[in-house]
Amino acid sequence: MSRKSAFSLYISIAASLLTLVWVLPSALAQHGSEGTVAITVLDPSGSVVQGAELELTDLATNVVRKGRTHESGTYTFVNLSLGKYKLTVGKSGFKTQVYDAVVVEAARTTDISAVLRVGAAAETVEVNGGAAPLVETTTNSIGTTIDMKQIEGLPIQGRDIGQLSQLIPGYTGGQNNIGGTWNGLPSIDQGNNIDGIIGSPSRMKFGGNSEPAVTPRLESIEEMTVQTEQLDMNQGFGQASMQINFVTRRGSNAFHGRVFDDFRNAALNANSWFNDAATAIDPANPQTKNPIKLNDFGGSVGGPILKNKLFVFGTFAESRRPGTSQYNNWLFTPAAQSGVFTWVDQTTGATNTQDLYQWAGSHGVTSNNAQSPATAAVFAAYPVSNLGSITPAVNGDPNVNRIDWQVANPTVTYYPAVRVDFTPNEKMRFNVAWNMTKGTQPSTNAPDFPGSTWAKTGAGNTNKNYSASFGFDWTLSPNVVNEFRGGYLYNANLFSYNAAPIDINVPQVAWAYPGAGPQRSTQMNGTVDWLLVGTFYPLLNASDTISWQKKAH
Repeated sequence: MSRKSAFSLYISIAASLLTLVWVLPSALAQHGSEGTVAITVLDPSGSVVQGAELELTDLATNVVRKGRTHESGTYTFVNLSLGKYKLTVGKSGFKTQVYDAVVVEAARTTDISAVLRVGAAAETVEVNGGAAPLVETTTNSIGTTIDMKQIEGLPIQGRDIGQLSQLIPGYTGGQNNIGGTWNGLPSIDQGNNIDGIIGSPSRMKFGGNSEPAVTPRLESIEEMTVQTEQLDMNQGFGQASMQINFVTRRGSNAFHGRVFDDFRNAALNANSWFNDAATAIDPANPQTKNPIKLNDFGGSVGGPILKNKLFVFGTFAESRRPGTSQYNNWLFTPAAQSGVFTWVDQTTGATNTQDLYQWAGSHGVTSNNAQSPATAAVFAAYPVSNLGSITPAVNGDPNVNRIDWQVANPTVTYYPAVRVDFTPNEKMRFNVAWNMTKGTQPSTNAPDFPGSTWAKTGAGNTNKNYSASFGFDWTLSPNVVNEFRGGYLYNANLFSYNAAPIDINVPQVAWAYPGAGPQRSTQMNGTVDWLLVGTFYPLLNASDTISWQKKAH
């Protein structure tokens, strides 16, 4: 095939795909962060009304969308921000009909059938009942929406609303989405998005992919919708046939805000069922409440910068949980440090001692007849008893003791978020949103021993995830609407982020003593040099959808 003919083939394929996009009959397609209102206008006899004037007003921002019913008596408003709207339906020869509470939910369609009454257009009929997407008759998608207003007063663990997806009909599996799935779909078929962009990396999906990398918090998310079947073609990003959609809160024409503090400790908690049961079985040894200290606090504010045009919402939250990590390691006994080792004769059971330095000297091993400077430095830095609990070794070796100690390891996590919406005119709407989760645990990896000398031999972990989205909705005409969505997911985990470089002044424990193997994260048989390693799975995605209404659908 010549270069010219190949180029012509590519142009033909591209043109065919573009034509396919434009002639698709469905105008209900939207990303998971927006909703749809489908309207059918009828006269008192049940016949459709063509040319009815429609006006849909966002009650939070006063942004107005207009349309006119087709010959089929239908019209669909697409790419709508979440919230409540007022719908006005008018036609010459009929009374104007007003719906004052039309609810729009993420990735769902609100169907309205307006039956006009004969009369003057100046007369108004108000429908106070409103409309919500209870039964969607114009779309076959299956979804459930969780409105934050219904759960804001509930004590949700970590203020993470993502866990509520497990309450949706069709879910089966363990807690925290371990091995869980919806409608029997494989776990790798799950997907999620925040503000219409991919919410988690494509790697490691074998354990499920319903929870985004950024924690969806109660104070920053306005709505969550779980779609389990029949997604639109522009949803799922070609990776999943079920989606969990999260939408960041937005500002309105009225300032609003909140301040919160979730505080927990043992004094405020009841004892656990298991502790109570153990106490009932053995009253002589009552099981006390497990200690807990948790402080999760923050605030948010939203409102107008320019009335009816520019709106902003921002929130910042911080979770602090003091904690400790329990570690242990082996120590040589004072006698063994001086070179005197104890052993038991397996035949007679007699206990014997031997000064190894003296034995080496008497047998002509002059290189090992005295303690080396390196060994002396280690023993000089050995922790004293007030830095931990020193007990005889559990393996019965009389030459080693075990030391147990605790290291402060508080968990601190930050949750900032911000969203800006801008409507310069009735045809264009812009929005940008940014959500982040950043956490640190400074002492996840144990030092060799307790004490200031060994502090540099420990390290901790940190993670930083954020999603940044940009949306542009452009109403080219009442029947043609273009929606662009682009975003970036930053997903990074650093292990041993605060590990100190190897220091010649820090003693190196490097002896191979039988019977004293690794203890948790430390080992007597060698110093663990923690090195900075990590994972970084960024994700950039963009999509564009054109909705063209030409007839009933």
